[in-house]
Amino acid sequence: MYRSLLVLTALVLAAGHALAQEREWSLDASEQEAYLIFGVADSEDVGVSLWCPAHKDVVNLFVPRPTEELQKLGRKHVAMVVKAGEETATFAGKIEISQDGPNSSVEVEMPVTHPLLKALEHADRFSVEIDRHEVVFPLYDADIEGLLDNCRKG
Repeated sequence: MYRSLLVLTALVLAAGHALAQEREWSLDASEQEAYLIFGVADSEDVGVSLWCPAHKDVVNLFVPRPTEELQKLGRKHVAMVVKAGEETATFAGKIEISQDGPNSSVEVEMPVTHPLLKALEHADRFSVEIDRHEVVFPLYDADIEGLLDNCRKG
């Protein structure tokens, strides 16, 4: 009986720990810049982020990818296809190779008026495809409107 109780307790604790580690959206804005990050709070686990310099009318989409994967491409740019709802956009993503860790990134910049950003406001998820690797991100609780308010001029 005690063994069953110990196993049950361990399962409950493990489930609680797993829930605490789930990625979620968070908006962080200052007078200089704003970040909308899908990741685990207080960690370096970031699935995707949208960020902008405050009031400059541009938004950057930042997607981490394994360094090894991006190094194999042997170039500075790669096609990034982003889909949200009925909207699809293809960008020339800038590859940034990190020398310090296992992940590097692909980043694109778009005007705050880009139709894809409007589509993100109304979609329940969006996908990013880089070199035939597609990742889907949920948009529940993503404050896209709050981010765009911080990114727009005046």
